[in-house]
Amino acid sequence: MAHKTSVAYAGALIAAAALAGVSPARSHTIVGNRLFPATLSVDDPGVNDELALPSFVYAASANYDGTLGALSYTFAWEYQKTITADFSLAIGSAFTHQANPSSNGWGNIETQAKYVFYQNPEHEFIIAGAVNVEWGHTGASPDFTSLASPPDRYSTVTPKLYIGKGFGDVEADWAKPFAITAEVDYSLSTHPIDVTLQQDPDSGINYIALTQTPTRLTYGATLQYSLLYMNSYVHELPEVFRRLIPAFEGIFTSPVSNIGPSVPGEWTHTTTGVVGPSLYYIGNYFQLGVMAQLPINQASGKHIGVAAVLDFFLDDIAPETIGRPLFGPPQARPGRI
Repeated sequence: MAHKTSVAYAGALIAAAALAGVSPARSHTIVGNRLFPATLSVDDPGVNDELALPSFVYAASANYDGTLGALSYTFAWEYQKTITADFSLAIGSAFTHQANPSSNGWGNIETQAKYVFYQNPEHEFIIAGAVNVEWGHTGASPDFTSLASPPDRYSTVTPKLYIGKGFGDVEADWAKPFAITAEVDYSLSTHPIDVTLQQDPDSGINYIALTQTPTRLTYGATLQYSLLYMNSYVHELPEVFRRLIPAFEGIFTSPVSNIGPSVPGEWTHTTTGVVGPSLYYIGNYFQLGVMAQLPINQASGKHIGVAAVLDFFLDDIAPETIGRPLFGPPQARPGRI
């Protein structure tokens, strides 16, 4: 009996691009005088009542020989609801249209529980954690198998850690608008190894196929310079700049275990990622953000991708109804932002 081994992997960063744009719980967080926007590479470190509709990601994969692979356009939504001021639940999903070859499909449904462990308003510092579940076989498409990253048949559980720090507590006025956020995820499949009996189409010989779903470490960070903060707490800016937060972001994914042997023509052991500048506009009731995503290597994509999000602040739109926690008081909001 012949024996073949294949490894499931995120080809050409379409999976990583989706991760950057459609993970649940996109929101804005306020700690002391600092507003952390809902960035497109990593989630912000807080919990809020938010609706992101839509999120958008465009990505172009590269084949192993360097030629252009699939082009994907992903449209996503996510809804986050605070249960208490420090705990939230979220749900989201995404629809992907792929060209070259052409196919369409809904991704699996994702849910997330998130909790803020620590906040220090004076130093604009926050730490939070979450558990995300991508529910296997909840995606729907007549031709999802032709997608570069089809929905998994099995669920994936991802513990997450978030951190945010604003520099409004430093003495230099020019440095006060700076802030950083970071996220680390560890994704484990509920079915890491799948053994199936298949048949070679040429010889007709049956063989055992072993498919491994790697455990993955995803890590990313943002460096922000908040003109919104500068206008509110340092010195007044022209109207056109007052609500903007430019940033530079990056997100990377590395397989860490259950990878299997290196397979010619596949990036089974390769770290993939994107970096790039971004810009966020913070309105009274919504946020609009856009990011240019530059692939870090050939495995990550063929050329620059784009991500964008329109995020509605339900806690500001309806603070006494759907925008407040189910239990307990709402979060404190400073008046000058």
